[in-house]
Amino acid sequence: MVVDQGGIMLALPSISRFFASDLSTTQWVLVGYVLSISASLLPMSRISDLLGHKKIYVWGLTLVAVTTFFAGFSNSIGLLIVLSLVRGVGSGMTQGTSMALVLSIFAPSQGGRALGLYIAVVGIGSGMGPLIAGFILNSYSWRFLYFILGGLGIISAAAAFWLVRTNHVSSIKFKEYRFDWIGAALFTIGIAGLLQTATWGSRIGFFNPVTIGISCLSLAGFASFIYREMAFEEPMIDLSLFRNKLFSSGVSAHFIFFVGTSCSFFFMPFFLEIVAGYSPQQIGFIMGAGAISMAVAGACCGYLSDKFGPFIFSISGFIVAAIGLFVLTNLTVESTWVLAILGMMATSMANGIFFGPNNKQILGSVSPNFHGVISGFMHTTRNSGSAIGISISTAIATSVMAYMGYEPTLSNLTSDTSTSVLDAFVRGIKFVFWGGTGALILGIFVVVVGGRYKVNTE
Repeated sequence: MVVDQGGIMLALPSISRFFASDLSTTQWVLVGYVLSISASLLPMSRISDLLGHKKIYVWGLTLVAVTTFFAGFSNSIGLLIVLSLVRGVGSGMTQGTSMALVLSIFAPSQGGRALGLYIAVVGIGSGMGPLIAGFILNSYSWRFLYFILGGLGIISAAAAFWLVRTNHVSSIKFKEYRFDWIGAALFTIGIAGLLQTATWGSRIGFFNPVTIGISCLSLAGFASFIYREMAFEEPMIDLSLFRNKLFSSGVSAHFIFFVGTSCSFFFMPFFLEIVAGYSPQQIGFIMGAGAISMAVAGACCGYLSDKFGPFIFSISGFIVAAIGLFVLTNLTVESTWVLAILGMMATSMANGIFFGPNNKQILGSVSPNFHGVISGFMHTTRNSGSAIGISISTAIATSVMAYMGYEPTLSNLTSDTSTSVLDAFVRGIKFVFWGGTGALILGIFVVVVGGRYKVNTE
């Protein structure tokens, strides 16, 4: 799934040229996919708790595989976007159940090891995705990339069906099945509005009437969702879980971590290609090095968190990420790949250090009966944190450019842009990295306030 998303992101320029579509329209192939994932995560995760994690996971893989394969036959950009929305639902089904499925296979005392291996695989996929997609796109068309990804998805779905064993098997029958569809609809309105506010706010301004209207719709959706969940007998997510200090601090730290680190993963490709002048293939290797460091750190720290607890590793993740962003605050228009790769490897490694222990704390502080919906909630928190972090970062960078007398936009930046404009852009992202460092320092205090982890085996 990670290879899938990274590969299609790289294919967007080819898709845009093939359909003679402007990039803002073509981006909806990816934006629609991410929105659909975010909207479906919590509902599908709750359904997996009721009907079985493996069942929903396999169905999700199958849906992604089939729609990806048929997307390769798309004869218009509109059809490709529609199929991307459907693919997002399938991806939401798998992302919302994957961690819960992993934890159901391992004993509670091995949760850190299991989640460490999980993030290690994510890291390897993040590194391999752009490299594999780059090779295919250089030799074949974007359609062939979709066919390959669809075929791999079908193989993955079959392997999951035959090989995955889980101790979470629901005894609920379909005629006894009750699900809060109204709550799911309200949550969809809230999360879709939030992500659109983040997207449009950085483009047209957070005080634009359109942005304000979308944000009000999002707030109304979330407020109605909370009221509904408090009143409904079988809610999608039990809000009383937030009374648990370990759970609430873990979720808050999760959100802050991705708000703080998202700026580096968003801006560094801009810097490396436009300012430093590296090719996409070279950038792929630089980003791949960071992904490998995340995989190694994830496997090691996940295992160690089972022995020593997640507390120290959660704090260490914030510290290493802050160091990485601090390194990136020293970038200039003359900087080479050395400084960039040091900062990127530190922030990527921090993801590996933080992810497994933090997820162990959150999922270990609640009953296994809620692992599916909490897994989906954490993915939603991560996506929302990244979207908000990127939108705030973009607003900061463009504001600095405007203050220095240049057009406040990133869309016109190219390798032919004058040095003075590029210098303004670099100054802007340096402010962004300082802000991200401050957010990560705040996250350390949130972890400390939350206290140390104790296993919940209820």
